[in-house]
Amino acid sequence: MERVKKYYKDINFIRVIACLAILLYHINILKGGYLAVCTFFVLSSYLSCISLFKKEKFSFWEYYKNRFIKLYLPLIVVVFLTIFASLFFTESINWINLKPETTSVLFGYNNFWQLGANLDYFARHIDSPFMHLWYISILLQFDIILPFIYLPLRKLGDKISKKIPCITTLLFSLIGIFYFLWASYNKDMMTTYYNTLTRSFSLFFGLFLGFVHSYYKSFIPKELKKEKNYYKILLLYIIILIGLFIIVDPKYNWAPFAMIISTILSSRLIDYATIYSKTDYSLSDKIVGFLSKISYEIYLVQYPIIFFFQQLSLSNYLKYPIIIILTIIISYLLEKALDFRLKEKKQKMIHYILIVIFAFPVLCGGYKYFIAEDHTKELKALEDQLAKNKEIMLKKQEEYQLHLKEEQENWNETLENLEMGEQELKEKVHNMAVVAVGDSIMLGALDNLYEQFPNGYFDAETSRTAWVANDVLKDLKNKNMLNGPVILNLGSNGDCPLWCKLEILETCGNQDVFWINVVNDYEVHVNDNLNSFAKEHENVHIIDWNTISNGHYEYFIADRIHLTHDGKIAYSNAIYESIYKYYLDEYNKKKEEILNQHEKEEKEKISFYGNDLLLNVFEKLHENFETAQFSMERELTKEDLIGKLKKEIEANTLNYKVVLVFDASLSIDLNEYQELLSLLKEHEIYIVFTKKISEEEKNYLEEKGANIIDFYQEMISNDDYIMVDKIHLTERGNEALSTLLKDRLKIQNN
Repeated sequence: MERVKKYYKDINFIRVIACLAILLYHINILKGGYLAVCTFFVLSSYLSCISLFKKEKFSFWEYYKNRFIKLYLPLIVVVFLTIFASLFFTESINWINLKPETTSVLFGYNNFWQLGANLDYFARHIDSPFMHLWYISILLQFDIILPFIYLPLRKLGDKISKKIPCITTLLFSLIGIFYFLWASYNKDMMTTYYNTLTRSFSLFFGLFLGFVHSYYKSFIPKELKKEKNYYKILLLYIIILIGLFIIVDPKYNWAPFAMIISTILSSRLIDYATIYSKTDYSLSDKIVGFLSKISYEIYLVQYPIIFFFQQLSLSNYLKYPIIIILTIIISYLLEKALDFRLKEKKQKMIHYILIVIFAFPVLCGGYKYFIAEDHTKELKALEDQLAKNKEIMLKKQEEYQLHLKEEQENWNETLENLEMGEQELKEKVHNMAVVAVGDSIMLGALDNLYEQFPNGYFDAETSRTAWVANDVLKDLKNKNMLNGPVILNLGSNGDCPLWCKLEILETCGNQDVFWINVVNDYEVHVNDNLNSFAKEHENVHIIDWNTISNGHYEYFIADRIHLTHDGKIAYSNAIYESIYKYYLDEYNKKKEEILNQHEKEEKEKISFYGNDLLLNVFEKLHENFETAQFSMERELTKEDLIGKLKKEIEANTLNYKVVLVFDASLSIDLNEYQELLSLLKEHEIYIVFTKKISEEEKNYLEEKGANIIDFYQEMISNDDYIMVDKIHLTERGNEALSTLLKDRLKIQNN
């Protein structure tokens, strides 16, 4: 920030408060500390205007030279020092945007670069040590055009009216406020926060105040300038401003209004702080003056220090004091090294020593910057690929939902048909065109048999043996009447040998043969022969009338063979029930096969969940898993993942196999994995690891039921699998991961 030759204690105090607020915001202590940037904008433009007014003659060379020494030279040194320091953290950080980001800082457009890079200042991403330098870029942009604003206004003020520059800058300030509010609620907050035009209202407020003080002095009435009132009002403004620093989270809907209020409060504070100047210095004045003098350097170095300390495993209680102390020390040394106004010999010696000390790391950092690769095109190609994959994914998700709906409807129809089929089976058996050949037992029950099988054909005679059955069946076959199940009731008048039975079976062809066994089979063993024959031939089925009628003396007349009225009913029912039971068993087998096949197919279905890594590999993966479900979010969190899984489980739409594919940006510890495994206990789980996993962790997860796919070992063995960001996969990496998943999941391309 600008330094004032005339000593205003309270200006220094305001600067220190703002400087401290931003530092505490950057280390996540003061959530509203970002508002102090408004204070610095007002203060910087105010002091620039006052400084220009003090010069009798304006010189562009002198102006830009001073800007270069005071603002730009420290910036260059800090930038290259930071790059040099990053060389010692190559294992823990991967600063892939070093070239383009540093270029944007050095050429003063970092605020716009950060907008293009979609960096979220409020989300506390510590992806770069230069995230705070958007402010310096706006300041540099303003300082470049300031002479072209100041000189015409100064000329109008001197030649025509002093009111013109005051009114003009005030008008620009008010227009800027309205534009800022409009942008805040009609565009995303980051665009509003980083944009030079939206932040210009604070700069114009400072410029307005500078013109007013230069032409008219202070706005403050004489009564309020009295010391007893002055300090009360000044203190009140400071308390309100600090209160805003403490309570106004950037996520609040009214945060834009807080930024405007902070700007106005800062203007009022400066108005009061410039009433009294001092010539004597107390100890507190010296401390405040010292911190104020190096406030610009503090702003420059604080975030790089915070960035590097994020890579160290230190508790916050130890980390934060070290960061603050180190920031002040380095800022002081930097200010001394770049202070070219020193006159004392001792101070000059220290100045030269510090220049030598800083020179080597600055030169090394500069060299590293110049040789660094610009991965912008590569990352842009990745961004385009991810965007393309997301479009494909959304389309495939719609197709999947339609397919799932159609599949469920088809399955419901299948189930309904199965149930209806079972209900209709009795009627189908009843209406079958059975062909029956039998003896007197069948002949006696013909009326009952026709009731059971009204479409049947029955041929029965007294004293008929199995020997003649084949001739009867051949005749029926020649007449094309053998088109249904065959019922044989032959054996009570004598059995026939095996070859005879084989002839009967050959004549029946593929028809099911239901052979009724005999009662009172004590010596001939007809039933044993029939049972043996049926075991050898799948289409021969025994109707066990012997067992069914056993103990039912009421079924038989005196010869214990031929049937009574009750026996005829039981006999015909036994034939029907036996045939029905056979076809019911066959139907249930088919039904079970369908259900088992469906269950098998369901267990082969896969749901993929992941973030950028899955989105990047999606195109390749979808070739091998066309019918899988994919759920991908670029900024997926653990909470999002668990929420999605719970929703799918509740809706019963989560597939049996669940594959979790995350890159290193999503950190999940063992306890969180245990929560996931517990949630998915009814599913088969696969976890793809792209970062190092210990044997203990691997064994623990496998014991809990997870299938571990360790792709990290593949990545470190093949340099061409991983992109420069050390997170996303190359084309070859995507191919390798897709192939590995296909092998592990044992799914063939559908």
